Amino acid sequence: MKSYIQILGSGTFDVNPSVLVHYDNQKGCKRYLFNCGEGTQRICLQNKLRLVKTKNIFLTRVNWECVGGLPGMLLTLADTGTKDIKIFGGENLTHFLTATRGFVMSGKSSPNRGDNKDSLPYICKGPDYKGKFDPLAAKALGLEPGPQYADLVRGNSVTAPDGTVIHPHQVMGPSRPGMTFIILDVPSTSYISSVCESPEFVTYQTSNKDTQPRVIIHMVGNGVLEDKRYQEWMNKFGPETEHIIANEKYCPQRIIFYSSALSQLKLSKIDENHFRIPYYSNEPIKQLKSLDNIPNKASFAVPMMIYQTEPSFKLDMSQLGPVFDHNIESDKLLESSDDYLNIAEEVKQEVARSHSEAKNIPGKDVIITTLGTGSTFPSKYRNVSATLIKIPNNGFILLDVGEGTLGSMSRHFGPYDQPHGDDQTSLESCISSLKCIFISHMHADHHLGIVRVLKKWNEIHKGVDDATISVFGPSRLRKWLDEYSDVEDIGFSKVKFIDNKDLLFWKQQKGNNTSLDSLQYLKNSMGINKVETVAVIHCPNSFGISIEHSDGWKIVYSGDTRPCDDLVRVGKDATLLIHEATFENDLTEQALSKNHSTTEEAVSVGERMNAHTLLLTHFSQRYPKVPVFTDDHGRVGISFDLMQVSIGELYKLPKFVKALKVLYADENEAGIEEDDNVYEEVYIEDEEGDNENK
Repeated sequence: MKSYIQILGSGTFDVNPSVLVHYDNQKGCKRYLFNCGEGTQRICLQNKLRLVKTKNIFLTRVNWECVGGLPGMLLTLADTGTKDIKIFGGENLTHFLTATRGFVMSGKSSPNRGDNKDSLPYICKGPDYKGKFDPLAAKALGLEPGPQYADLVRGNSVTAPDGTVIHPHQVMGPSRPGMTFIILDVPSTSYISSVCESPEFVTYQTSNKDTQPRVIIHMVGNGVLEDKRYQEWMNKFGPETEHIIANEKYCPQRIIFYSSALSQLKLSKIDENHFRIPYYSNEPIKQLKSLDNIPNKASFAVPMMIYQTEPSFKLDMSQLGPVFDHNIESDKLLESSDDYLNIAEEVKQEVARSHSEAKNIPGKDVIITTLGTGSTFPSKYRNVSATLIKIPNNGFILLDVGEGTLGSMSRHFGPYDQPHGDDQTSLESCISSLKCIFISHMHADHHLGIVRVLKKWNEIHKGVDDATISVFGPSRLRKWLDEYSDVEDIGFSKVKFIDNKDLLFWKQQKGNNTSLDSLQYLKNSMGINKVETVAVIHCPNSFGISIEHSDGWKIVYSGDTRPCDDLVRVGKDATLLIHEATFENDLTEQALSKNHSTTEEAVSVGERMNAHTLLLTHFSQRYPKVPVFTDDHGRVGISFDLMQVSIGELYKLPKFVKALKVLYADENEAGIEEDDNVYEEVYIEDEEGDNENK
């Protein structure tokens, strides 16, 4: 048997701590997942870890840090045909799972629960290992090699030729007890007393090697490791116990999604301001060795590190991905990509020569950041849908918030109050100034990141009684957020929720819906003249949106849709149209069947709308990273994750296409490799009969 414990997330910005336990033998393999925060599915895909054998998921807390990636994971596992998944967790688990029924599963509502902060430790023991078969002992008892040997190994008694009954213990060496390991989640110092005083751990804090845990995974919040009580408790375990620490300050904020970061580095050679290298640090903020009383066998967790338990005990770093260093990668690029770098330099010069095109257009300082530009599920190169709009002096708007959006924002802006980039915008200042979130529809790839964003917003505005944030979305979004807020406080009481239907033109004309009061508050605070939603052609209750500002600019976002005449009407003469382009032009039938648009269809919508610039997004993860379209579209740009551009610089985007085609020529010929191509959209019929869930 081969068995090992593998770290998935270590507590970086983009992946919460999680652990995958493997048991492989001749009968097959089993996987046990401990916690499933946002980004878990994507890190598995980045590292080609298949989760189809995962039938048991254990949650230390029913809290978004531990469950944020679970809805998306369940959809993926359902898509692969995985059935009978068992999920173990605390008191609010059933309520959480039932709350997802609007986009993951069917079911009735469950009784309301209170905010439960319990954390469950898991003391785990693997299967005992049989002793070795002794063929000499078997022969001495009168047995000849053959099927009877196998029967004895399987634990069955056999009869020798002389009639003597031979039992397994007569020919098998002593069995070895299975390995014990502990998964522990201590989110803050307030949990330390209950951990240290728990009698359940005493059995394992002895000198008996059979009961000593081989490894303890410590998922700890800030301040826990520094606490003397916790250090003393850790040292009560035997000296051979390995302690693996998952904490955002004691673990490096390394690049986790290496393929995406490398792509960003290459793009930065076209324009380093528009394609900013994501924030990272290959050294932790704090060193474990700075702690006086930490056990000798303590190390920080690194994604993909393995603690092998069979056939031998050892820490295995062979599966770790490459460590991203933009200076080293830039040198490699200089040696291997002459054609691309030459084209990139030509494009830079062309952009510089055309600086006169940067007219003093309305909203020239409004900044658009495409945080996630892929569809359906996250991939190595693109995360799912999210676009951030910064209106100078007025705040930020988010258009859709797919899973992992806050992680992407952290990589783009830098950690907390430390700005990363020339604009000096930190993550904290961005979230603090976030005024509005628009969710186009209830497919999981468009809204599963909203809970984490709202939690962060609420944390920053804690104690500010008059703080509010507007959320536009389908009515089911309100129900989901309301029910989830029974599980933990995400600041839902501060949310001004506006149903997308109430922002339709004809509804606003009636002037008798209560949402208009909330809308007027947002308009006044952001200098917006007009907000109008459009019912688009996708699943029921899907919407696009048009936002017009008092400065004279207009941004239109399509959400997911087929080409839509109403969107063209509402978006007439838009400064910027952000339109989905899920499928390549030769996949019109798929676009029709799934209510998406092809690249050329999106371009046609932009032309009919007379949009100043069209920005394509929401690309299928199955197909090349650069869509193919004819070269005569001079006002079309292609979005990439973490791309940032102001309205005044939109004229540059079409000029980048020439370099992009060279950069991604190989991918355009071959498409995405097969290992990335393992998922498809899943539609689950909900209790009202609408195919609204993906």
